[in-house]
Amino acid sequence: MTRELLESGLELTCVEKDERFVKYLTESDFGRDLQKKGSLKVFCEDVVSFDFLEWLKLSEESKAICGNIPYHISTPILFAVLPYLSQLKGVWFLVQLEFAERLASLTRCKSYGSLSVYTQLRADVTIECVVDKSLFYPVPKVDSAIVSLCEPSKKYSDYSLRSVEKLTKICFSQRRKMLSNSLKPLIQKHHKQPPIDLSRRCDTLTPKDFVTLAEWIFPQKKEGF
Repeated sequence: MTRELLESGLELTCVEKDERFVKYLTESDFGRDLQKKGSLKVFCEDVVSFDFLEWLKLSEESKAICGNIPYHISTPILFAVLPYLSQLKGVWFLVQLEFAERLASLTRCKSYGSLSVYTQLRADVTIECVVDKSLFYPVPKVDSAIVSLCEPSKKYSDYSLRSVEKLTKICFSQRRKMLSNSLKPLIQKHHKQPPIDLSRRCDTLTPKDFVTLAEWIFPQKKEGF
């Protein structure tokens, strides 16, 4: 992937934790030539703790993020990148197919959960294509997918987003229960008619429904969250 991107004429910043791959990128004839041309910068760092904000400030050129990311830390990498989505042309990740399905899942699907809601409130998510496991060597046990994320058409306040996080954590831990039961301790104090039918189960609510419900349960106060 790195070679293909570089050969397409793009300026590339690589973030790689494994020193073996960093050594190849920086010490091979291929890597040294590209660094001389100024088209390749390499950081030997953990991408989860990488300073994306500082990287974005390096130039005013439009930027995008892509990567064949380690499957076991896909969620932390996703969380690290999403806050900067509005400053990017987009994000493209090769991930495990099951993870991609969770990100893009529709309501009433087994894959739909708190991660689906979290991501879809912060990004427009698309599964671009499925990558069959036979295309890898050695052949893994699971298929993969390329998923794209871009800035959403609708943005919500930080308060609303954090309220939804709190709500979905409760709801999806008891996903088979009706909302009236799983949220009973939170809704007892409310006397107004709820904006969502509480006889429903959480996996029938869209991300937007969760925002509506969260703003009713956790009305914003002057002193903050």
